[in-house]
Amino acid sequence: MRSLVLTAVVLSVALGAIGCGTTPKKPEKKPIILRTAYDDARAGADASKEVEAEMGLYKDPALTAYIAGVGKVLSRYAPLQHFDYHFEIVDQPMPNAFALPGGHIYLSRGLIALASSEDELANVIGHEITHAAARHHAAQQEIARRQTPLSMPALRMSRLAAYGREQELDADRGGQFLANAAGYDPMGMSTFLRKLGNVERQKIGYSRLPGYFDTHPGSTERSASAADRAGGARRQPNAGSEASRNAYLKRIDGLVLGTNPAEGIFEGSVFVHPDLGFHMRFPSGWQLTNSPKAVGARSPNRDAMIFAIVEGPGEDAHEGAKTFIEKHGEEYGVEVQAEGAVKVGEIDAWRMQTLGFMQGTRVAADLTFVPFGGLIYRLTVVTPPRSADKYMGRGRASVRSFGPITLKERQAVVVTRLRVVPAVAGESLSELSKRSGNDYGIQETAVLNGLFADARLSEGQLVKIARSQPYVSKPASH
Repeated sequence: MRSLVLTAVVLSVALGAIGCGTTPKKPEKKPIILRTAYDDARAGADASKEVEAEMGLYKDPALTAYIAGVGKVLSRYAPLQHFDYHFEIVDQPMPNAFALPGGHIYLSRGLIALASSEDELANVIGHEITHAAARHHAAQQEIARRQTPLSMPALRMSRLAAYGREQELDADRGGQFLANAAGYDPMGMSTFLRKLGNVERQKIGYSRLPGYFDTHPGSTERSASAADRAGGARRQPNAGSEASRNAYLKRIDGLVLGTNPAEGIFEGSVFVHPDLGFHMRFPSGWQLTNSPKAVGARSPNRDAMIFAIVEGPGEDAHEGAKTFIEKHGEEYGVEVQAEGAVKVGEIDAWRMQTLGFMQGTRVAADLTFVPFGGLIYRLTVVTPPRSADKYMGRGRASVRSFGPITLKERQAVVVTRLRVVPAVAGESLSELSKRSGNDYGIQETAVLNGLFADARLSEGQLVKIARSQPYVSKPASH
């Protein structure tokens, strides 16, 4: 969760069927029909904003510049289109990559960690460039248009990279062609797909949003086909060199693995945000969700939600509530039934009991505005009116739990980072792990490095491990 203003419509995408606020009275913006590359550019620009809002970007300017540099080299060999390519890293722990219309290409930090060379990385980026250059989104939109009278929106988070089988195979071929043309080893496509298959079987990690395996077909057959193509390709002099591999590993040393504490973390049902300095408890057994825009929980029956967002800077809760109504009250049809001052711990807050509509459904919502750390937080409990008696008390208990992070909680927050260490001749992954303080298990380490669990390592061979350390809080930007 970052300090961003959130609209009701966007949160409903992030957290599910019942969202915050109410449905806008004005009609939703119609999706752009992707008839031309110019349409792709417009749709991609709109969709990229939603990606950043829902998934968040990984804040590492040097690594982002490096990824963009590789992408720019590859894009020179792509078919000419009337749009520019943009390359970003999404703050997601699972391996994932996708392209939006108009050349907006995203790689997750989980994917960057899984890659073991710039050759593998280049093949993946080339794959996504091919999707954009071949305008596969337009083809998928046309298929959807013929199947239903409703046009497919340019972006739905669960379908970011859901192409047809032939389109995926075409992107594999195109990615290898671009990589080879740019001087990379096209075998990198095969080795990376094989590692993806291992991750899929291991089920390592987790993600708050759809990952690569939700949107891409299986990797085993594609890996074999990619290996066959690479065998017949013209190899570049430096392709697949050990020096190239080592240079890549040194670039990604320090990359965050797993949950990024900069977005806040859950310890059981308690959410702790070390940078913003607050904690909040959600009901046990509810589905927990944390995105760059909001943190919340949904009831097991999916008929209630509790969540917290940042409305913006401010010190006065009542003023924050009035500003919210002025900005969104009429637009979202908010009907204030009662309001007044309340205490959230030692903080003077303001609560409004409201009625409205969400996705065509009548809802009751408690909105509590809490000033904290120079920001106004909106803590919301929302449910259909018939369930208000069941959930409002529980929701208000969660709201009352909002407060400053404790020293114990802050000290308990750790960050796990990828570290690259050289092996000693003949040692096993188990021996290297003990010597280097590796926090990953042997199977996880083997998958991360594309090795067998019983592999014997050579002198100086660079191996990726995981090391945890206390998280150092950074001042949150308002």
